[in-house]
Amino acid sequence: MLKYRRTIYFFIVFIISLLLFKLVNNLGSVMEWFSSILKLMNPFFIAFFIAYLLRPVVNFIESKLAKVRFKRLISISIVYASVFGFIIISITYVSPGVIESVTGLLSSLPFYIQKTNVWVTETVLTHEWAQRYNIAEHAQEIINSLSNQISDIIRLILNNIASGLFMLTSTLISLVLGLIISIYMLKDKEKLAIGARRLLQALLTEDKADQVIQSVKRIDQTFSRYFAGVIFDSLIVGMISFLGLLLLQAPHALLAAVVITITNVIPYFGPLVGMIFVTVITLFVSPMQALWVALFVFLVQQFDGYYLGPKILGSKVGISPLWVILAILIGGGTFGVIGMFVAVPVFSVIKTAVDAFVNRKLEAKREI
Repeated sequence: MLKYRRTIYFFIVFIISLLLFKLVNNLGSVMEWFSSILKLMNPFFIAFFIAYLLRPVVNFIESKLAKVRFKRLISISIVYASVFGFIIISITYVSPGVIESVTGLLSSLPFYIQKTNVWVTETVLTHEWAQRYNIAEHAQEIINSLSNQISDIIRLILNNIASGLFMLTSTLISLVLGLIISIYMLKDKEKLAIGARRLLQALLTEDKADQVIQSVKRIDQTFSRYFAGVIFDSLIVGMISFLGLLLLQAPHALLAAVVITITNVIPYFGPLVGMIFVTVITLFVSPMQALWVALFVFLVQQFDGYYLGPKILGSKVGISPLWVILAILIGGGTFGVIGMFVAVPVFSVIKTAVDAFVNRKLEAKREI
């Protein structure tokens, strides 16, 4: 019996070694297959992200309908009706205005550049000090080079928009499937949580499973509160900015408000990028108006930083501004814009885990 057992053991080791060899030898094909599987799973990733963002809202509405029959179904219906209403309003009213602003801005850029060139030539380069140090010649070279670069950028943007339209159909299909799947995820979220708990308890010891569950709960609290708070805060800042820019009669107010809303989700750097963008597109039209627009956006961001943001977000991430900036730099440098968005809660989770580990080690040393 022992002889057969050893034979079976060596046979299994041989099969595993052969599979590992084939895997390494055909790594390109395996990665291609893995990539195609991930693409097929895109609707599920989108569904998880949507369900994760909407779950706090569903839970809140459900808690208010404690004595109502079918409260889960009613809560999900209210939330998704609101989401679809927001999408329809965005497609009907916001998207055409943004597209029109982008098209108008791109088509007017050569005129703005020429206008800026004339202003610099007549206002700056005609001064005696500019002629004395031969600044005019160098400035003209810089302006001409900048004009060519901007023209190339415009063509690149237009080409990317044209190619992006071909990918729109598949993206919409994944988004629609994701929305449908997310409804079932929210409906059966307790069953999914119980299934995950049972799987952990089957694979790990009871203590290890409890540790993993507690860690997941901490991560969930950090991420869900942070994402929901940041998105809600950015939407309020975007609406305030849009109304203020309309009152100031700023050009491309809708586009500017959308950019401010999107960039505001990135702490510290995002609001600065939004303010610079709005100031630059206004500067082409009127330098004086650009000054008032920059001042208004700056005041809105101060209001958000010192009052609105703390009211909505509180101290949910629990890390200092220095660590926030470090997290954004690392996340943005590694994963781009998405990395900048998720870097702060990820860093907060890592810091919490490290602090817990250090505290356990210190307590163990004190007991000794």
